[in-house]
Amino acid sequence: MEELNELKRLVKESLSIVESSTIKDSEIELWIQAATEDLSRAGVTAATVSTDNWLVKGAIVMFCKANFGMCSLEEKKLAQSTYSLLCNNLSLSYKGGVDNG
Repeated sequence: MEELNELKRLVKESLSIVESSTIKDSEIELWIQAATEDLSRAGVTAATVSTDNWLVKGAIVMFCKANFGMCSLEEKKLAQSTYSLLCNNLSLSYKGGVDNG
């Protein structure tokens, strides 16, 4: 639970939402969970996703930025592109729970 709170704080900061605002917390948590499941689907194991890995955190933030709210299409495309790149690199490095890097 503490890990989810830390990710939520990080995502809110990246979306320029003040930490004390809670009105969008459910949506943010939904996108964090969706990003985690998408990384797992790509072969990044749950154990790797739940560690204190900054590449994973960056991927989750980019996934949330690509899917959350009403920002410009250009910003969403850039965030999605960045997420895809990170996801691909992570899946090559952490597929099956082995650090290939």
